[in-house]
Amino acid sequence: MTSNEVKTLSGRRELLFLYDIKMGNPNGDPDENRPRVLPDGTYYVTDVRLKRFVRDFLKIKGSNILVDTIEGRTTNLTGRVVHYLKSIGKKEATGKELVDILLDVFIDARLFGSSFAFKAEKDDNWEPKPEPKTLTGAVQLNMGEVLHKAESVDIHGTTTFGSDESKSQGTFTAYYGLRYALIGFSGVANEHSAKISRMSDEDYELLLEALWHGVRANANTRTKVGQIPHVLISIEYKKDEEFQFGRLHDYVKLEAANGKEEKAWSSPEDFKVNLSKLHERIKEQSKRISRIRYALSTDIFLENQIPEDWQLIKIEELHKNKDVGSV
Repeated sequence: MTSNEVKTLSGRRELLFLYDIKMGNPNGDPDENRPRVLPDGTYYVTDVRLKRFVRDFLKIKGSNILVDTIEGRTTNLTGRVVHYLKSIGKKEATGKELVDILLDVFIDARLFGSSFAFKAEKDDNWEPKPEPKTLTGAVQLNMGEVLHKAESVDIHGTTTFGSDESKSQGTFTAYYGLRYALIGFSGVANEHSAKISRMSDEDYELLLEALWHGVRANANTRTKVGQIPHVLISIEYKKDEEFQFGRLHDYVKLEAANGKEEKAWSSPEDFKVNLSKLHERIKEQSKRISRIRYALSTDIFLENQIPEDWQLIKIEELHKNKDVGSV
């Protein structure tokens, strides 16, 4: 499909995504790699971290990713693009042609945009000059927050190998994490920005799939293992509606289920998810909404029943027998 034939996002979308982690670090800070925390004690996860999960999952399923390595080696944006152009037998591209190529090929550029901050390559005689130089992503994600008080933990261990050949014993190791945390993210997919970035309805469906499966499939390090998706809600607004709630995770409240203090929670069995405020807000704006879809894990407990007109996303079946491929 050429760029002129692409049908972009048909209307505004808004999403809420909840997942948890146990005895792990959802997003380390740049200093000591401790869980990121605000002055009031709220732990948070950056949108960059969640986008990385999305990108890595889409790559696993066969999509071309702009923010990526080259055969496992770190590179910059220019190196990544030059490498791709060479792979298709094209020596150079610039201006609108270059941006057209990037948007046709790289799904993360269509979803999240890019600054297109290119630099001249040493081994080439040209410098990519895209038009436009900055592309705002159709999908904007809020910073994620742990939705309850959480307990930080220092986890110590030892290695099998010594620190050098003269040492006969292993060395001590330590990493930092949270005892348990339920993390809430929300975001908006804007149909106007999608016209420029060429994000389609199909791209949005892949985003939902990548959110759900990405936090689990890419939790392949010691501090990320055990992350589990629990709630995904997608609100689709009617065509030409200039409305969105914003910060849907603010409408989520957690209630203790067994008397434990929040910092002592260790699994979904210790709380219930109350979506009363979300249901109330949706009811107030129901005339603007086309449909609402959702996915739930079997481990989460909801204080409220899911409305009958909400449609279940069979999210666990989406990626079976299907390759995402390059969209």
